[in-house]
Parts: sequence; structure tokens; C-alpha cells
Amino acid sequence: MQTDNAESKPKSEKQLLSADCLQLETQSPWSGLPEEVIERILLCLPLASTVQFRSVCKKWNSLFLSDGYWGRRYRMDKNQDQEVKRPAWFFLCTTGKFSCAFDFEMNRWYKIPSPSIPRMSIITAAGSVLCLGNLVTECKILSICNPIKKTVKQLPPTSRIQLIHKASMCLNKDAHSYKIVVAGEENSIISAPINSRVYTLYTEIYDSSTGHWRMAGNPLPHAKFGSDPGVWCKGLFYCITELPYGVVRFDADNGIWSELDAAMPCSVSTPVLAESNGRLIMVGRVVNNLNKDIEKIQIWELQSVGGDIKAWTELQQMPPSIYSEFVAPLKFYSPLVCSAIGDWLCIHTHLSPCAIAFNLYNNTWKCLPSDPLFPGNRNFRLLGLCYKPAISGCHI
Repeated sequence: MQTDNAESKPKSEKQLLSADCLQLETQSPWSGLPEEVIERILLCLPLASTVQFRSVCKKWNSLFLSDGYWGRRYRMDKNQDQEVKRPAWFFLCTTGKFSCAFDFEMNRWYKIPSPSIPRMSIITAAGSVLCLGNLVTECKILSICNPIKKTVKQLPPTSRIQLIHKASMCLNKDAHSYKIVVAGEENSIISAPINSRVYTLYTEIYDSSTGHWRMAGNPLPHAKFGSDPGVWCKGLFYCITELPYGVVRFDADNGIWSELDAAMPCSVSTPVLAESNGRLIMVGRVVNNLNKDIEKIQIWELQSVGGDIKAWTELQQMPPSIYSEFVAPLKFYSPLVCSAIGDWLCIHTHLSPCAIAFNLYNNTWKCLPSDPLFPGNRNFRLLGLCYKPAISGCHI
């Protein structure tokens, strides 16, 4: 017995109903708006919402990809200073087709397609620009991209380095150009037999304002870079070295590496650095050296204790209620992933979907929604970066 319910109607009739709905939808006020009016509406949307709205129809997608739209968006953002006020995202990336970013303003994760460049993955970022390369095998050519605009640009090859050990990126003072610093080995050393290799690193700097690489001072001979990606703080690049753990810094203007004269906290394991509003922060686990048990997760800040003397001062310890769940899947050697987004210090690991945030301003803790790409797209090469979604700034 047939009813008026649409579920009982034949498939062809259901298709007709869908077509009728579509016809009604196309007769909505939106369908009669001129393209310039639709463009002005899209220009007023937050950038993340604009990226989502591009999938509504081919017309909107075509408008989104046009050079005219980006030019007007850039001028509007520049005049209204919107991108300065727009908060950054906590960007998680590793090998795979997707990365994800957490938006504190919307309290949600976004899945972001990774640029499909063979043998390349995201290795560092600055502002709205991502840098792609390979930290596992030989890599002489890097690429940069803006995932919002889906633009990719290949950089000229490095002059000497072919196996990268450490890579970092920062914006120049004008915020419309950037520097990339890489430290690594040259080809002649890579091709030498393993038992005769000499562990010598070199440093090169790429400046987008000149479009060229230049050689800089060599890293300290005894400093072995750890898994920490490092951070820029007050114009200097800082990163963790091992073993034993320590901190080295690089002055890109003068091309000089130096060692930070500050003793590391006792029994710290797998430390990582973050920068928040000019403050250099370190997160690490404190372990029992006898049985290698993780006793706590601690946060420190580098502070002056008199003149030029620096020391790591304890700021906060992860509360037991959060710590017990977060640390359960970790091993003694498991790296932590950390990045500061404004006042929020984000802590994560590839072994758990849990992401924890600590507010450095009011000393509060927050559990973020579960990592949407865990566990399939997670491995020990997971990076946590500060990414600011934008279409202006560095043009690529």
C-alpha cells in the first residue's frame, strides 16, 4: 500500500523531487545576484569559511580562483588590517595526503590537502607560507606554497648542501619576504663510505627578496641536532641539540652559530621549544633515570637571572588529571610536538589523538578536540607549526 511518504516513492520519482528542489534552489535570491555582489559578500567572510564556500558551485569556485578576487581580497585585508587580527592555527603535518590545523577562534580542526610534490613533505613554515623538502634523503631543491591559494613555487637549488639536517623559515621585517635557513651535509660527504664519513655541517640562507642562497657560518662541530624543529625568537633561531641536550642559536644577519649558556633542567627528556610573544618556552618530560619512567611533563621559560646570565625557570606542570591520559601511550624516547599560538601553548604527540593546550597568560589548561587524522596519518616525523591562513603577505 503506497503512502505519501517520499521514502516509498519510486527511485525515478525521488530523482524528480530532487530536481524540483534544485530548481527551487536556483530560483532563490542568490541566483539573481550579480557576480560583483556575490564577490563582495565572499570578501567579507573569514578566510576559512571562504575556502569552504568554494565547494558550493562551479561559479563560486571559479570566482575564488580568479586573480581579480585575490587582488581585491589583498587590498581589503591590507586596508582593514584584518590579517593582523586574525589568529593563527596550530598546524600538524607529516607525510601523507592531508595535514590538519586547529582554529582556536572556531574551536575546530580543518583538514588541509598537502601539496602533491613527489618525495616532498612540509618541513617548516612562516606566516601563510609553507616550505616543502625532504629531511630523510638527498634534497637540493625546496619548494614553497600557500595552501589556501594552492600556489606552489620551486626555489633555486642550494649551492652546497644536499642532505638537510635542520631547516627553518622566518618572515623578514617587511613581512612580504622571507628567509629559509638550512644546515646540512654536502654531496661529496654523502657519497663517501660510511666508515670514512666526516660529520661536517654547512649553513645556507635563502632570502626571497634577492632570490638567491648564500653561505653562512658552520654549525658548532659538537652539536648534533635533535628532532625539535626549533623556533625564531627576537630575530634569532633557537633549536635543541643532543646528546647531551643543549640549545644553540643562529644569528641569520651575521651568519653565526653560538651555544646558549643556560644549563638544561635536570632529568629532562625529549625537550622541544616554542616562542610566544617574545618569550622562549621549553616543554619536556622529566624522567626517572633508573627505570626510565615518565614522572611529569614540565614547562619552562628562559629568563635572565642577572646581567647576561640565563636560566630555565619552571612555569607549570601538567595536571595529573590531564597527564595520566596524555602520557599513557608514550614511550621514553617518544618525541613531543609543541607550538605556541598566541598565548596558547599546544602540546601533542604522534602516539595519541589527544592535544593539550596551556594558556601562558592565565595559566589554564584545555583539552582540544581529538586529532582528526589519528592514527592513519601520524608517525614520529609529526611536526607542529604556527600557521597563519592568509592570501596576502609573501606572494607566490
